[in-house]
Amino acid sequence: MSTIVTAGSAVLTTLLGVVAGAYVSSRTQRVQRSWDRQTDACAEILRESAAVLIALARLARDAAGSPISVSNVDWRPWNDALAMVSLVADHDVADAAHAIDEQIWMAHLTLTRRTSAPDQWFALRDAVEDRRKSFTEIARRRLDVPGPVPRRLHGRPDTNDPIWESSEPPSATA
Repeated sequence: MSTIVTAGSAVLTTLLGVVAGAYVSSRTQRVQRSWDRQTDACAEILRESAAVLIALARLARDAAGSPISVSNVDWRPWNDALAMVSLVADHDVADAAHAIDEQIWMAHLTLTRRTSAPDQWFALRDAVEDRRKSFTEIARRRLDVPGPVPRRLHGRPDTNDPIWESSEPPSATA
């Protein structure tokens, strides 16, 4: 009889271990998938906001001095990225993404509905870049990314760099 009880307890303990292991493994996989989806959504926000900034830069160049009524900005990828981050990310991350969107709207409306000075583009772009940097800081904190936050998100020279005044291409120095 004691052999049956011992064998039964061993089987029961094994089954409990399997069930507990399956639960922990399943939960870990769900957390990892959630983290992966959030990371992908955040990366998409940065990628698509950069694409929109490039399109707005073209718009600023083409519309210099005269308002235009229609722009060629493809908003679908940006709106898809916003929808995804709103769906899978933390509330603060989604809010930061929508703050970028708000600044993009302001830049786009300024470029399409008003006569804007050519140098106004830099201020519009910098306002979007500031929101992108804030988004990056919040997303890194929420996603628990190790290391310091990058000081900047691009390698572009500062707005007041003389390169923007010159019509000559910069020379490469060795």
